[in-house]
Amino acid sequence: MMNGGALRATMYTLVLAVAFALTGAVVASAQTAPHDPMTSMLPDAAGAVPWSVMSKTAIRKIAGRLGPDFSAQLRAYDGKVVKLQGYILPLEAGERHGRFLLSAWSPTCPFCLTAGPEAMVEVIARVPVRYSLEPVVVRGRFELLANDAGGMFFRLGEAEPATLN
Repeated sequence: MMNGGALRATMYTLVLAVAFALTGAVVASAQTAPHDPMTSMLPDAAGAVPWSVMSKTAIRKIAGRLGPDFSAQLRAYDGKVVKLQGYILPLEAGERHGRFLLSAWSPTCPFCLTAGPEAMVEVIARVPVRYSLEPVVVRGRFELLANDAGGMFFRLGEAEPATLN
């Protein structure tokens, strides 16, 4: 039989052991996480246009001027209704957005663009999309922009919130 002090010491030791075990599990899961938005581009999502394909769009001199050189794989999506997954970069303040940029990179600095035109899509939403710090999925008509005055390579029009299922 334990006295009160011994029982408290045993309970304290047990609580510490559980806390250290849980901390270790959290650290272990963080170390094995497949995506770190601070250091890597959002990985391709099944059912969405792959960022790995979009981000390989090069800038080349075409017909005497600089412009995007879209791969045949990417051209197959042009004009089609597709899904995209990415991070919202708002163009205006608000909870819901009808026009925004969608990026393969997490917005780590509120004053900086997180990627070049090869890893961002201008989204014009038919149904406004709720802002989130986590990646969102939108569905709409995908356009390749060879001569956009704003320097964008991609646009998703008639967009609405979606899921990958």
